[in-house]
Amino acid sequence: MKDRSHDEAMVDLFRDDPGYADELLSIVLEEGDKEELAIVVRQMAKAFGDLSHLDAT
Repeated sequence: MKDRSHDEAMVDLFRDDPGYADELLSIVLEEGDKEELAIVVRQMAKAFGDLSHLDAT
């Protein structure tokens, strides 16, 4: 079995369960951790494509 990165595992999880991705993003936004937000956005961009159209305000 080939090892895979945490990002690859999260991308698969987000694709399999978009509701979880939405919940996680909401939690990260509430907590305000910018480093964690950058990680989650990177992973979601890999899972769902370009996210530049989202308004972060």
